[in-house]
Amino acid sequence: MPSIGAAESNVAADIERRASRMKERLASGDRDDAQKQARESWMVELPPVLQNIGLGARTFKRRANGESSDRSLWTDTPADRERKAQEMLKAKHSPAKESERPGLSERDKRMAKEVASYNESRRSESLLDMHSKKLKRKAEDEKDRPQQRRAFDREQDLQVHRFDEAQKKALINKSKELNTRFSHGKNNMFL
Repeated sequence: MPSIGAAESNVAADIERRASRMKERLASGDRDDAQKQARESWMVELPPVLQNIGLGARTFKRRANGESSDRSLWTDTPADRERKAQEMLKAKHSPAKESERPGLSERDKRMAKEVASYNESRRSESLLDMHSKKLKRKAEDEKDRPQQRRAFDREQDLQVHRFDEAQKKALINKSKELNTRFSHGKNNMFL
């Protein structure tokens, strides 16, 4: 509804009122601003995880339990992140972890020595070692022979599938460790 009386429009008075309010705010400090800027808890906290709504199909959980996962990532402030990073660094450098690892028992150490000595004395040489010795002997024989013309050989002439020595040694060392991937665990080596 329109006003009944005459409307007074005084621009200068409005500007003065606004300026006085701004001065009061600056004089009072940030006390009022801090109270106004403080957010309610529902704005800064995550809602609880809904477990059973009862409307969907019944299935097994596809993810881990909600309580075990860290949901604070969504609400952490930079100060919280820095504090957590410092705690992680302290936890990494603490000597408590070294004492938590169980060492091998005397029996396991003794059994490991016996297995190693048995392997050295009774087991035959590996096929890889036999092959490398054979190649060395063949290379020595070829050095002694005088050079003569030979037929074209694709493997030698074009050097197809050639590995350099570093790649070959890395591949051999990796294949030597193949038995460790499927061997016993760190605890209770021998039952």
